[in-house]
Amino acid sequence: MITTYKRIWNDIEELYRFLNSLDVNASFRSHLEHDYLTASVFVEKYYCGRDTELTAEGRSAIGGLHELYKWIWSVKDCAEFNKLIPHLQMLSESATRINSTTPMINPVTKKQDDKSNKLIETIVAMYAIKIGKDVTIDDPVVSSGGSNPDVMFSYQGKKIAFACKTLRGKSGNTVCDNLRSAAKQIAVADCDAGYIAINAMNILPHKKISQTKFNNHLEPLSILTNYIDTLYGELKKNSSADLAKIFSNAKVRPVILTLVHSNTRLSTCLGDVSTMLKKTHPTEMIDGMATDDDISILSDVNKFIHNRL
Repeated sequence: MITTYKRIWNDIEELYRFLNSLDVNASFRSHLEHDYLTASVFVEKYYCGRDTELTAEGRSAIGGLHELYKWIWSVKDCAEFNKLIPHLQMLSESATRINSTTPMINPVTKKQDDKSNKLIETIVAMYAIKIGKDVTIDDPVVSSGGSNPDVMFSYQGKKIAFACKTLRGKSGNTVCDNLRSAAKQIAVADCDAGYIAINAMNILPHKKISQTKFNNHLEPLSILTNYIDTLYGELKKNSSADLAKIFSNAKVRPVILTLVHSNTRLSTCLGDVSTMLKKTHPTEMIDGMATDDDISILSDVNKFIHNRL
């Protein structure tokens, strides 16, 4: 079912009113302000018939804000929603989309953009609030300094932890360093099982699909997932000893979840339409070690991302 830009824009306006009610206001020159203005211009040009002026940046902005709307609307009435507010308040300075590369420097703080790295924590925390209870979220301002998992919650009688990382580089050393750091957080946590979630927005080949029209969403999505499979395949081949150490603690489950998000255009009977691509892509880092429980939990994350929970 195709959602019209008019409906999407109405949803985004409602999102901003809701965020304002939580004292989450877009800071001057922030990503949140920029995306709102960019999405507004995109919609205006679309309805004025200026299709040749529609940009990939506009599609990314409007698509990302609408995804944020759908995730927040899914959990805003949950009992533990208020635990999210400190992370949502960071939206005033951080990037609100996970479907494109973000600048290294935050436009508000003029420093390295660590705040945007918290977006994946916010998404995983929303998932935890949706399906679990007794949710704890590492404070985004006065954090544990990386010594605790980012999100923990009770689910089906077990204590589950997630350690979230946003990759800024794709070298084997960079990926291993992030996995090692996340595994240490899980190993010291009071949990039964812990999972590593990777935000790949800064390393995905967005440009390969953003300027191209496809006949269906599976074509561009396969370009992104094949890229991730190749990256991890080379890592498993070249760093098997490191991976064995990283996942040596039984609590650190040897299957990682990568958020693969981007945007592109599809050719349809109604003309060219923008579409968000999103998938939580599980990868076994130690072959044959994932359990049915692992698959069930990670499958639920995918259902939440696709608004099916």
